Amino acid sequence: MSEVHKDKDHIVLDEAVFQIVIHGIPKKIAETIEITIPPEIREETPIKICLPVSSIENARIRASVLGGRIGRKGKEWSARGFRACDGYDPEGNVFQVRESAA
Repeated sequence: MSEVHKDKDHIVLDEAVFQIVIHGIPKKIAETIEITIPPEIREETPIKICLPVSSIENARIRASVLGGRIGRKGKEWSARGFRACDGYDPEGNVFQVRESAA
C-alpha cells in the first residue's frame, strides 16, 4: 500500500480499490496498553478487516518479516470464490487475508 497522507493523528494508506485510515490512539489511553511478546491476540472485537492478497503464502511470509503472523496452511478455508486465513499484527489485532480461488 502507498502512503497518501500522514499527520500527527493519522495515516492514510491506499491500494487501487482499497484505502485504510489508521488513527493514533490518544496518549492517555495508549499509556495504559501493554504490548506483550508474543502479543495477546485480540479476538474479542466487533470488527475484523479482510484484506485482498494475490497470495496467502506470500502474505504469510511478509507478515512474519513485519512482526505479525498468518495462520499455517492447515488453517486456510474456502468460501464464495476465495481462500482465506486469519492472522494478527504485532499488537495482536486480528485480520484476515483473502486470495481469489479462481
